[in-house]
Amino acid sequence: MIIAVTGSLGSGKSTVSKILARVLDAVHVDTDELCRTQMLPGGQGYREFLKIFGTHFLQADGTINRARLRREVFGDSQVREALERILHPLVRQQTADLARKQNQSGNHMVVEVPLLFEVGWQQDFDVWVVVYVPEERCLERVSARDGLSSEDIRRVFASQLPISLKLKYAHFVIDNSGTFVSSVLQLAWLGKKLKNVKNLDSEDLNTYKGNNDLKLNPCLC
Repeated sequence: MIIAVTGSLGSGKSTVSKILARVLDAVHVDTDELCRTQMLPGGQGYREFLKIFGTHFLQADGTINRARLRREVFGDSQVREALERILHPLVRQQTADLARKQNQSGNHMVVEVPLLFEVGWQQDFDVWVVVYVPEERCLERVSARDGLSSEDIRRVFASQLPISLKLKYAHFVIDNSGTFVSSVLQLAWLGKKLKNVKNLDSEDLNTYKGNNDLKLNPCLC
């Protein structure tokens, strides 16, 4: 089973996907990390990047100045879109190759995909998990973590699907706005649920939309 984990910027996708992978004894893949690897000197993404951007973002040692690139990606949609055109096809193929290997060996794989629905990759996965945190809380987290202005962060939010739509598309939602314990309990329940799925085509996956109230958490039942 290949499981995609997505959500808004600052929702805690990385933490949730790593915990879920541990619960399922699954391989964990971070597509952002695949992007970073592609952008290292010698990588295919790096070569394509130089064709488009030249040496504009290069440091003296030939590596890409990620901090500078990140600022421009947040502030200039044309830079962001050009970068996505380079990286998305490469990372999608890498992920598909990894998924094929895990399917052949009968293993689960949990993949963190920040733009799952925006780029139309959802059909590459068996299960779609959305991590939910209210937008204002996400903004606070990203501002504290990355030092970005609220204007830049809201610009990124505006370029992505509203969380309300992602919640509708999700097979499962993890409400990550409460305590860490609450999120872990939800993930324990979800892991148990997915381990018991025998036939994805016949299972009603759309059964749980997240709740951080410990009294209502399904895994306590």
